[in-house]
Amino acid sequence: MSSLLEQLVSTVVSSKQRVKPSQDEDVITVSETVSAAASAYETMRNYLEYDEEHLFRRNAIRRILKRRFGEDDFKALSSDIIHELIWARYLPNKEIFVRTIDEVAAVLEKYQVLFDEISNLQESSSISLWLIDMLSTEIEYHLVPPLVNEQLALFAYQSLKQRVQWSATAMAKEDEDLALYIGVHRCIFKSNLPTLRYRIFLLYYPDWKTNPSSDFIKQIAKNLPLIHTTIERVVNHPLRDVVFRAVQRHAINYQILLDLIEKDPEGFFTLVSNQSAFEKEIKKAADHRYQQFYVRLRRSLVRAVIFLFFTKMILGVIIELPYDVFILKTTNYIPLLTNIFFHPFILAVIGLSVRIPTKANTEKITEEILSLLNIGGKPWVLLIKKRREWPRGFMGGVFHGIYLLLFALTITIISSILRALDFNFVSIFIFLFFLSLVLFFGLRLRGGRREMVIVETGSGAFSTLIDIFFLPIIRFGRFISLNAPRINIFLFFLDFIIEAPFKALIRLIEGWLAFLKEKKEDI
Repeated sequence: MSSLLEQLVSTVVSSKQRVKPSQDEDVITVSETVSAAASAYETMRNYLEYDEEHLFRRNAIRRILKRRFGEDDFKALSSDIIHELIWARYLPNKEIFVRTIDEVAAVLEKYQVLFDEISNLQESSSISLWLIDMLSTEIEYHLVPPLVNEQLALFAYQSLKQRVQWSATAMAKEDEDLALYIGVHRCIFKSNLPTLRYRIFLLYYPDWKTNPSSDFIKQIAKNLPLIHTTIERVVNHPLRDVVFRAVQRHAINYQILLDLIEKDPEGFFTLVSNQSAFEKEIKKAADHRYQQFYVRLRRSLVRAVIFLFFTKMILGVIIELPYDVFILKTTNYIPLLTNIFFHPFILAVIGLSVRIPTKANTEKITEEILSLLNIGGKPWVLLIKKRREWPRGFMGGVFHGIYLLLFALTITIISSILRALDFNFVSIFIFLFFLSLVLFFGLRLRGGRREMVIVETGSGAFSTLIDIFFLPIIRFGRFISLNAPRINIFLFFLDFIIEAPFKALIRLIEGWLAFLKEKKEDI
């Protein structure tokens, strides 16, 4: 067994022996009553944003920072961040040490130097948002250190590095290691762009995390535009998705391996020495992963359907219905009801049709894990090659023309059918707008299956037809999804009109409850 695997097992053992707060050290305590209200608010807001569940806590930190960063009292801001996270149940109550407030305040203070340095730069707005993402990631990692994930990433990176085969034209030699590192974090931990930026930043400047000197912080601040440009070039490499898809096919091996270690870290190596027993445990772990996938799929489906239903119902009431009543002087409810119910129904059908070839997939996973630990199985490689080239120049223009023509043809056919059903211009626009979102959400839900499936599965004739006629619409849905947080008026209303006074009210109620408790104790 490799030393990295032994370190991973050791890290899991240490994580299970988490230090419990002692009676001698103060911990942060919040009221369970106000916590229930804050948690309900967060749940409602997360339905409107429709993001990955593992990013909810980070998003909450980011919202607080966007709302309040720049205040002079770092300790007060740090205290409020931690209290709000505990209220929303992103952190456990009565387990976070009071000294953590000072630690997070120190993180806020060192970032303030960076914000001050870029305040007069032309690109200060984009770099400021970039820094907010970095800061929210660092705060989350300080509050909930991902020690096991980091060790698993190191083990996965080193084992894949030994198996990777780069095609001669895939990528420049100096970019390969970093691209593989990013691919591992994207696939195994679903790291988003802000997370990747922070991880790459720490690769370049590892001292940043461990009490950097004031001179070091100033040096970072002066070089920040160059650092920003360099990291963006790395995380947005044109072949990043090629590496991602290659690593994704084998990511399940490492996740199941971690599941087995976490189940019984002390007995893991004994289990591995008994190959037949080990193979049975791999099958059990794989089956459990499949069940978890279907649970997550259904949960994501419910969130997506609720997001679509309420968003469309609100748009129907404030746009479509008034347009019918006051402009067209009609009250045709069929298009309105169709626009409210049709898209959630289609999304549900797409999501519930996802299936995993469990038997063949589990056999392949078992084979690769045995090979990974050098105890059996066939050797496997991680092959990374460029996408198949398509003609450029004149023929490329022809392909783009056909692509746009198919897009226009699809829109025309759908619009004609809707006109025949007495849809007006506004109803048709809303229908097409949400159809693109539904198809993209459906593709993303089905794409989660690729995280589980390691065996080759070909695409059928129906899938090819969908690609031909609906791919442009799906890509438009992707564009809307990526830009929706910027234009989502409901989120803007919640974040800047509702959230600040709501959190202030919670803080006031908690203070009042603390006052009453003190008076009661005096009796």
